[in-house]
Amino acid sequence: MNRTRHSGLLRRLVLLISAVLIIGALCAYPLIAMAQPSAEPQPSGSSQPVYPSASPSSETDDKGTIAIPSVTSQEGKMYLAVTDAAIDDVDSQKIMDAVREAVDGQNAKILLGVDKKPNNLKGASQLVRGMLLFGNSDAMSDDWLENGKTKGYVGQGWIAIGVMLPETKDGDVEVFVDPGRNVRETEPGSKDRILDAGAPSFEAGDYTAGISAVAISTTENLRAPLDKKIAVSIVVGVLLLIAAVIVFFALRGRRRAQLQAAARKRIKQVEVWESSMHQDLNALRRTPMNDATEPALNRSAATIKEIQRQREQAITQRSTELESALDASAEPQISEQQAHEIEQRAERLSLLRRAVELARSLSGTASNSVKSWNQIIEQHHGGLKLLVQLLDTDGATALPVTPQVRTAIVTHTDALDQLQARAKTKLTEQEAAHLLEELWALREELDSLIDQALAQSQGASMKVDAKLAEQLRAFLPRAGANANDPISVLRTFAPSDGQH
Repeated sequence: MNRTRHSGLLRRLVLLISAVLIIGALCAYPLIAMAQPSAEPQPSGSSQPVYPSASPSSETDDKGTIAIPSVTSQEGKMYLAVTDAAIDDVDSQKIMDAVREAVDGQNAKILLGVDKKPNNLKGASQLVRGMLLFGNSDAMSDDWLENGKTKGYVGQGWIAIGVMLPETKDGDVEVFVDPGRNVRETEPGSKDRILDAGAPSFEAGDYTAGISAVAISTTENLRAPLDKKIAVSIVVGVLLLIAAVIVFFALRGRRRAQLQAAARKRIKQVEVWESSMHQDLNALRRTPMNDATEPALNRSAATIKEIQRQREQAITQRSTELESALDASAEPQISEQQAHEIEQRAERLSLLRRAVELARSLSGTASNSVKSWNQIIEQHHGGLKLLVQLLDTDGATALPVTPQVRTAIVTHTDALDQLQARAKTKLTEQEAAHLLEELWALREELDSLIDQALAQSQGASMKVDAKLAEQLRAFLPRAGANANDPISVLRTFAPSDGQH
């Protein structure tokens, strides 16, 4: 469609007929040229246009050429092509700045060409056709040879606009709009609004503003559907987003359920530890112990004295640990850190109860003291048997510690028999302390031999049975206290200086 700034009905009719004839000639020319590739070129003075143009070697050669502008500015979906003849009459950057936001909201790509008379083109429509055929854009339909005449030459998703500036300021500006096949008017008469959009600016001689108005009006009055690939990508993206949200909330709900289950489990555990602390405190109160008034003569006596002190402290303070546990169990939520602290307090109180029972028994004041002495001796015999198993392992004879182990197996066995005979007699408190000290010293030597044997066997790459190695490591001080191992319980409460 064509519209001039000051033209009458008759002139518009003449221009329209001329444009149709020119389009027909342009369409026929490429077909004729392909059908007759050996034909002689047209003389320079012919009225038939020549595409694409080349820089003329002389004024005579330039008479029949047509200059097709290349795309010089492109941003997003906006492509602007301005010929050298019109470059001084428009500001390309201002045009791009003015239409940037409007073009971003448009699905179609816009190819806008600007030229200025005088030239060999027959108007803005021929400018558009020339840019489609010989320009550097992809706006031309792929099947233009077969279906161009019936379906149009502009490809799907494109809008081609041609603006022909007059030779003088008082001349008419011609605008031509050629939408792609799938581009539709937003409502009837939209094309006319595009052609009229720049008229006020064109009349004022402001070509930059007029061209910008035409481009913006194009985005408002013509619409192209969203590209199928983009639409599919959007749909897939939305579906993936929905799936991600569903998975997120499912995982979040699962995590919340796990946290709630863990919180309920911690509350139950705290209740168990609370009950255990109640029982241990009651047992401490019921277990009588002699006041350790005499000075400690050795490590064993100092340890028993320390156990007595901690027992009195636990009873006197009326269970600070238990009160803390009760306060925690009353809270609606118990953190992992709180639960861990309560568990440690419960374990410590249980260990103190066991230590008090051993201290009372090994001090000779309990009827079952022989049982405690036998437990210490049996534990030691068990360690010696494990060392015997280690010596039976292939490669054990090469260990540096092997001779010491063999000697200890004999000497410790004899010593244990003698100590067990003494333990069966009625011992005074001091005698019991000396007996315990001797057994403790033997145990330290045994622990040292076990530690050396394990380290050397590992260095020698011996294949020590995993269960045997685990049992040997359980004897070492770093394994912690074992209720069935009296020495391991007592050394937990030993003063740091070993005596006081």
